[in-house]
Amino acid sequence: MRTVKKLLSVLLSVLLVAAVFAGCSAKQDNSVGDATLIIGYTEEAEPFITSVLDGNAEGFMPALWAEIFDDVKGDLKAYRFEKVEEGYRLEEDGGFFDEDGKEYSAGLLMGAVSKNHGTFNEDYSFTEPIISDRIIAVTPKDSAIQTWNDFSGARVVTVGEQARSIFESYSSIAGVCAAITDAKLTQSGLGVLDDGLADVVITDEFGFNTCENKDNYTVLERELDTVEYVIACAKYSGWKDSLNTAIYELKSDQYNDADEFTPLVEQYFGYDAGSFNYQPEQK
Repeated sequence: MRTVKKLLSVLLSVLLVAAVFAGCSAKQDNSVGDATLIIGYTEEAEPFITSVLDGNAEGFMPALWAEIFDDVKGDLKAYRFEKVEEGYRLEEDGGFFDEDGKEYSAGLLMGAVSKNHGTFNEDYSFTEPIISDRIIAVTPKDSAIQTWNDFSGARVVTVGEQARSIFESYSSIAGVCAAITDAKLTQSGLGVLDDGLADVVITDEFGFNTCENKDNYTVLERELDTVEYVIACAKYSGWKDSLNTAIYELKSDQYNDADEFTPLVEQYFGYDAGSFNYQPEQK
């Protein structure tokens, strides 16, 4: 199955821009300067980033960043979250000014931006995938549909444009279905299974795992696709290795009493959606 490398925001796009706060913490100072990292985002999207106000934000990414900031900050002293336009170019587009009019540009990108989009692969380097969201097929427990070869004549409901687009790209499967219709929410999609109005729901794992009655259904083996959320940085900036190492140390019980990364993921996603599997080079 295909893997789409993504960062946080089509549901989210979050960038890390180098800039400053004059001698205070990011939660107290609104000024821009050389010692503050500005974290840009295109849209708020749960559970990645929410409630951005006066440079502060809630969600998984702010919580993760707070945990690793001291390990990667170098000469930076603070950070803040600021909204940016989609398509912002790292280390090229500015837009952030200090009190003297000096302009600063983004240095990092965290969000749901496809790695395979345009020249993205050529322009940036990436951390290892941090969070993964699988596109899956869900059926009733007693369904005759047990594999991807059993879709002939099936009534399929897709949850969201992304799920439908990915499902329909598998023409050998989608082409033999009796009908393909849409639902806005995973729970409403599962409701049509309960009512006998559909045979299969195509949805994402994030949504499915929020359903209280998820144990009443079967998830077919093998996902249609996997969306992987990462942090992107300009090539040759040195950020990638620092970020990978900091997250690795957060996850490794060699550096802490226990893995501190997985509980953070479970806190915001409700299950272990983490996929970070970086291994540092042995020296």
